[in-house]
Amino acid sequence: MQLFTKASALALQDDVVENDPLRALPAGTRRRLSPYAKLLVRVVYQLLDAHPQIQTAPIVLATQHGDLHRTVRLLHDLATEQPLSPTQFSLSVNNAALGQLSILLENTAAMTTVAAGADSFAMGWLEAGLQLQQASEVLFIYVDEPPPEPYTEHAELPEQAVAMAVLLSANQGHTVTFERAPSSSPTGLLEPLLQLHELIAERRSGKVQVQGEQALWSWHVG
Repeated sequence: MQLFTKASALALQDDVVENDPLRALPAGTRRRLSPYAKLLVRVVYQLLDAHPQIQTAPIVLATQHGDLHRTVRLLHDLATEQPLSPTQFSLSVNNAALGQLSILLENTAAMTTVAAGADSFAMGWLEAGLQLQQASEVLFIYVDEPPPEPYTEHAELPEQAVAMAVLLSANQGHTVTFERAPSSSPTGLLEPLLQLHELIAERRSGKVQVQGEQALWSWHVG
């Protein structure tokens, strides 16, 4: 699959953010954003000023675990027979953070959430690429956090909280060819994401590979 990229942004949970866009949001809105959702909003807002068409573009969000920290807190409340917060419960579904983003952007275009284990980033990229058959541009986002206890021993990826946003185009920008090959076992994702972001953002040429559970995924950039 060949497509084009117009811009890329990457954010890590412990990044020091100057002119944090979250400060401009109403206090009530900020309180409803979990650390996972805040990371998603920050990475998208990095692209927004230079690419305002994001406010009308279809969006694909890929995530392996989603906002699992919020879900685990709800499960703890259930286990200890505590009342569940209706707000927290409504925001625990996998596409809730994407819904919050759509409200902030006032974006009414189609939005899709993809979760496919260790292959989530690649499968989300594939979904976004396929949507370019009907849309001239698609915003692809990947967000994940290390899972909380008691899941840390069973799901090791990602190594740290990370978010990446790439504005994909059907016919303009930096060329990226996406390929699939047989795989053995999944490996770390953070380093390939950093490499892919740098290649796209700096419009350089190179190859990035991600070893997933289902395939070895390759991005040939430039």
